[in-house]
Amino acid sequence: MTPALPQPVPKNLREQMVKRVNEMDEGSLVRLHELDLLAEAIRLRHVISEQAETERSAGKWEGMEDTIREYRRRH
Repeated sequence: MTPALPQPVPKNLREQMVKRVNEMDEGSLVRLHELDLLAEAIRLRHVISEQAETERSAGKWEGMEDTIREYRRRH
């Protein structure tokens, strides 16, 4: 599948989206919900990654590899 070119965002995007959701059959609505959950998971992964990188740079994760290695050795 070839990626589509970015489309301009309409000024009344919210109205158009609400209208489309209101007109969707149940199956399409469930798929939209699944896509929304996926988008939220991706967003959260980015937020968590940024926070982890900030913490790593601040030294909060120093020694973590040794701690994990020791835990694995004991279990």
